[in-house]
Amino acid sequence: MLRFLLAMSILCAMGSAGIGFLNRSKLTLLNKQLADSRAAGDRAQTQIGDFQQKLKQTQDRLTTQEQLTKQERDTRSSDLETTQNKLTQATEQLAAKDGENKALTAALTEAGRNLEQKQRAEDDRRALVQRLIHVEDRFNQLSRTSGNQTVPEGSVLSINREAKALTISLGSDVGLQANSRLMVMRNGEAVAQLRVVSVETNSCVAEFASASPENFARVVVGDQVTVATK
Repeated sequence: MLRFLLAMSILCAMGSAGIGFLNRSKLTLLNKQLADSRAAGDRAQTQIGDFQQKLKQTQDRLTTQEQLTKQERDTRSSDLETTQNKLTQATEQLAAKDGENKALTAALTEAGRNLEQKQRAEDDRRALVQRLIHVEDRFNQLSRTSGNQTVPEGSVLSINREAKALTISLGSDVGLQANSRLMVMRNGEAVAQLRVVSVETNSCVAEFASASPENFARVVVGDQVTVATK
């Protein structure tokens, strides 16, 4: 009986030793697995930290990019508005210039028309002057041919107030020469006396014999002019 109990004690001790060994092995394995798990957790934590940092960097870049994009958009909008304003101003200036050009063109056309009319009027006046000179010259010639001792008659053809000179339709063909005296007549009365300055064949340039501010008020184009007898 004693041997049986001793054998059972030995078996229990061996069993306990075996279970202890198994438990130690299992504990060691568990410790190793725990260590591996912790290492994997640390690696995962490190990766999470890396991911979080990368995420933050990405968010920062996106925020910066968004700010830059907004600034660029605002700048482009401002540039576009400025360009639009300049375009509007240029369009208005172009329209104003176009209006000025049209007004200048109309004024130039009117000036050309007036100049043409003045030129025609001057041509007509010259033609009439030449005709008047011819008629008066012919009349004076006929008077001399017929033996009538009449005083040569002419007319005031033009008056130049600036030069203080008058053009008369009497010339060297009726005996005029420089310093000859002429009388301006109206309704049979003398209104002014002239002195010949220069002579052409059938016309002359004369000035008033005496200076008076009323001289040009007394004489008009068309007045009769005769050679002074005294």
